[in-house]
Amino acid sequence: MSFRKKNVWIGLIFLIFGLMTILSGGRSLFTENGIATRGNIVPLVLWFNFFAGFFYLVASISIFKLKPCVEKLSIAIAISNSIVLVYLLNHIFQGQLYEHKTLIAMIFRTLFWILFALYFIKSNSFKKNECKC
Repeated sequence: MSFRKKNVWIGLIFLIFGLMTILSGGRSLFTENGIATRGNIVPLVLWFNFFAGFFYLVASISIFKLKPCVEKLSIAIAISNSIVLVYLLNHIFQGQLYEHKTLIAMIFRTLFWILFALYFIKSNSFKKNECKC
């Protein structure tokens, strides 16, 4: 698969992932039904994921435009997700209430962005141009 075609698929994954994250977080934060059914949320994690969805969209746009800053952005997203995951684990180990699906989602998000950050680090194709995002 060519470099451009592979990155179009990655960009689509980022786009879908970002939209799903924003819609899910927005529903839990701003709709009556979402507020009534959200259970034992961890507010910092919920707000973080909602705002992070917008950065996922920026990463998607960056990869569609073949911007080299997607590497730094994916690293920043991976690091910030890791920090929030550590916060969530600390919250859990202190015996606080949480939703099991939140833990699974944070582990998935963190691994997802770590893998893509590693992909962009190892890919030399994005290092040809200066980052002007």
